[in-house]
Parts: sequence; C-alpha cells; structure tokens
Amino acid sequence: MSIDMAKELVLKAGMKIMESGLIAGTWGNVSCRIDDKYFAVTPSGRNYDTLTPDDIVVVNISNGSYSGNIKPSSEKSVHAGIYELFPDVNFIIHTHQEYASILSASSIEKIRLEKNYPYIGSEIPFADYALPGTDALKNNVLKALRESNTKAIILKNHGVICLGTDYEETFSIAFELEKACKDLIINRYSKLSGKKIFDIEEIINFSINNANEDTASKIEITYTNCTRAENGILAYGNNAGFKSIETFEPGMPDEIKIYYGIFKKHNDLKNIQLVNTPIIEALCHHDTELKPLLDDFAQIAGTGAKIVPFNEDSIVDALSESLVVLVKNVGALCCGRNESEANIVAILTQKNCKAYVGASLFGELNFISPTECRKMYYNYINNYSKLNKVNK
Repeated sequence: MSIDMAKELVLKAGMKIMESGLIAGTWGNVSCRIDDKYFAVTPSGRNYDTLTPDDIVVVNISNGSYSGNIKPSSEKSVHAGIYELFPDVNFIIHTHQEYASILSASSIEKIRLEKNYPYIGSEIPFADYALPGTDALKNNVLKALRESNTKAIILKNHGVICLGTDYEETFSIAFELEKACKDLIINRYSKLSGKKIFDIEEIINFSINNANEDTASKIEITYTNCTRAENGILAYGNNAGFKSIETFEPGMPDEIKIYYGIFKKHNDLKNIQLVNTPIIEALCHHDTELKPLLDDFAQIAGTGAKIVPFNEDSIVDALSESLVVLVKNVGALCCGRNESEANIVAILTQKNCKAYVGASLFGELNFISPTECRKMYYNYINNYSKLNKVNK
C-alpha cells in the first residue's frame, strides 16, 4: 500500500471512531500497515477532526523509529509489536468504546459468549493492566494475542484493541465486540434481577443498592454552566438564560458563589459544567466517591472524584487534584481550561459512572491503584491536555 493511501485510511478511521462513539473524547489511536517495514499511525496529542495527511506519522515496525517533528501515538509500540507478530494484520484500531470498557473494569478474566459471533468468535480475552504508553502494556497485549485466536482483546481498565486484514474488517470487529459486550451486560442484569426489561433507572438502583444513601432531597441549581469572563463570570442554565456577573452579591444563587470560589483558587480553570444525568445523580445521592475504574478517567480525576457537600470550601479543595468533583444531591462539577476540555471531563465522568454500575454486576470492582492514578493525572495535566490536545 502507498504511504498516501495508508495516511488517508488512518484519517478516515479516526473520524469514524469519533463519530460512531467508539471513543470518549479523542482518546484512542489508529494505524495502517504500509508494507512489511512501516506503518502509518495517528499522532500523539491531536484532535482527529483537525488532522491532515501531513500529521499522520510513518513508523518503522522493527524499532519504532520515525522522522519529523510530529510524535506518533504513545501506543506506537503496541501497533508495531502486532504488525511484527501477525503479518496478515494490516489495520489496527485502539478504542475506548463504552460497553467493552465497562467489562474491562470488572473482575472477570475472560468473556465467554453464549453464541459464536462471525468476527470475534465465542471468547474475548483480557490483557492485564499496565500504564498507557509503557512496554508493560505492549507486552501484556502481545501475550494475550499470542495465547488466543481472536482479533479483538479487552485491555483491563483501559479499552480495546481490534486488528483486521483491512479497514472494513477491523471496524466490523469493533462494532460486533461492542454489541456482544452490551448483550452480555443486559443478560447478566436480567439473570441477577429477574427483570426482562433493561431500564437504566432500575439497573442503577440494583447495582448500588448497598451504598450509603443520603436521604436529603435533591438540590436544585439555577446556573448549571459557567465560563470565566474578562470581568467576572458568564453563568447560564437551561431555564435561566445567560447572565454576566462581575461580582458576587448577597441574594445570588449559592452556585454563583461556588463558581467564583473555584475560579479564584484555580487560575487555570476557565469553564465549569454541572452534569446531573440519572447515573451521576444516583451516585451522588448514595454518597459514593467515584474512584477510577478506567484510566482515561484517572487522567482527568487523579485518584478520584471526591463526594463533598454543597459548599464552597469543600468543592474548591476537592478540585486541587482533580478536574471533577461529585457534590452530594447535586451532580458532578466538571471543570476545564477551556470548554472543550470541560466537555471531555463530563464525558469521561459519565463513562466511569457507567463502568461503576455495569461492572458491579460481575462481582468485585477492579479499581486502578492510587499511585498509577496520580502518575496519569500528572502526565495529563502537564503534557496531553495543553490547548485541548487530548488524544493518546
């Protein structure tokens, strides 16, 4: 395959995984074999919708070397190892797709499916967890692939690797895997609960019914979003419209005081979003601290999103080592150094909540160690998140 054609396929695949929901934000990476010596791969720290062919990096399979100033994906060694090990593989996508990621946070070691799927068969192996971008992760992936006869594996607490003979087959594998994982979760819930209908409210209550429930009523918030302005803040909500506020004054909603406090203490933050979807509200109502089950969440939350009362000091302090905090009977305050980053924080928080609920159906939850969470958060804050460059 020509270099130009490989780069075009990588660009096309990058847009497809983003538009189809196989990734959260822009985490993930794509590569295409050029020949037996080289492959083309997405760059590190770049949004897919901004890429051009010149941004796609050509990497040497045998030693991982590349030319130019653009760094390839931090997982380039995983791609190189697969191409070297499997000569018939010509396309690889690494996704963080939702249902497979939920299962990656569970305590199960291998998925055995009730039926044989055309592309993925009847078993899906897991690769042991290791920090992103490390040789340990590459070795774990290659070990899982050597020991199985599959073209899809789930990476513990991380995501999915799908490999195929071409672009079309690889995406067919990814979509089929996601359907199989969703079916498995639904069937597990039905078996445990005796319910035949998959209802998000019921599965939330079923999964976390042993958590400490806070009996206080829900706190209603008028202004659910806030942006730092040149003079003060710009606050807005679904039913409140926009409001430019230069100084906090008595009588204003409590959340305005909290937003001011956040911006005063954390000079780098520019945007705040309150997210109170049913699954997030449930965890806040049950007084459940959200520890990282998925490493993309660890990168924006550190050791976790603390659960705190609705007051300025508690919320401001909780954001010292995290971009998100859970507020009792309110929701998740998701923060960013721009609006795009705050959006991604919201997406990843919701996803980790789903992992908490869904993975709990399969037994003990498999949390990431605090030490590794701190490393990922530090790396994200100081490297990958600058100017909203958030794909790995």
